[in-house]
Amino acid sequence: MADVDDIQFDLNANGDQSVDVIENCPSPPPPFHRKVTEPDIIVEPPITFIDHEHAIPLKNIVPFDTIFFSDAKTYLFETTSNSATNLNESMNKSSRNVFQRFLNFFRFSMLSQQSIEFNQQCEQLLQLTKYSCNMTDRIHIRILFTIYRRLTHSKEIFYSTLGPHWEEIGFQSTNPETDFRSTGLFSIFFLLYFVDSMYLPLAKTIYSLSLDQVQEFPFCCIGINLANILIKYLRQTNTSRAQLQKLLNENTAIDTVGKLFIALYLNFYLKWRDNGYTITNTQQVLTELEKILHNQPRMLLQEFDDYFHKRQEHRAQQYELRQTQDNLI
Repeated sequence: MADVDDIQFDLNANGDQSVDVIENCPSPPPPFHRKVTEPDIIVEPPITFIDHEHAIPLKNIVPFDTIFFSDAKTYLFETTSNSATNLNESMNKSSRNVFQRFLNFFRFSMLSQQSIEFNQQCEQLLQLTKYSCNMTDRIHIRILFTIYRRLTHSKEIFYSTLGPHWEEIGFQSTNPETDFRSTGLFSIFFLLYFVDSMYLPLAKTIYSLSLDQVQEFPFCCIGINLANILIKYLRQTNTSRAQLQKLLNENTAIDTVGKLFIALYLNFYLKWRDNGYTITNTQQVLTELEKILHNQPRMLLQEFDDYFHKRQEHRAQQYELRQTQDNLI
């Protein structure tokens, strides 16, 4: 079987993106059941990708390789910039009202330049919610396959956009596109942030629990629900964003929101593991997490710091023990 690391190809950025804004996050999916199936025989790609439902034409057909977060970030922000520009123009038109201009002046005068930049970055992230995941966009597909491969260690080459492998990592069907309708590209952006970072071991640990025969849960659908909680939080006042920035002490909104996303995932994992929860407890845990984020974000982040601090101490103890054993030998 071919190794994906040996495959190279030129990127071909798409143009217009569809806009789909739905405020409410869909209900968590029911337990998914993984069927044991024989691996499909890999064939040379045809002119179009023939999926289960219909043919999806793509230019410059090549196997779907992985993508780094930095490259995906550049592409996603570039493809959503046109809409952001139109949004700013409409805001400028509305601010011609004298009273509105006064309110804007008062609001921004209370913020430092750093806070203003942070809020602009938050708005840029929220802009991602207005764009749907598109299974004809090769970069979107590469992001999804990167998430899949990081979690499963799979080296298999796929020539089709749809398939049961998506259900393995917690999507509701063979087409993950439909699961992102409530959060747009925001959730896929931070799922990639999670698995393409130093926190990948935690992501794998959580994914391993999601495959438990008793405590199973859909990994990616839970991530989408957590992203929806974050979206609601970010749409609050600029003051709450400033407080969040101070709590995390990060330079950019991406790192701030990304760390908060992982902190939510960690809290979900610990509650799920320690209380023996099953899929029937999904909505209960998500509701608890939303309350914690809105009322006690400091506690959420403290748990995050404590967890990784304990892991670092454990690794240090293991290293010292290994050094001692080597000296005795």
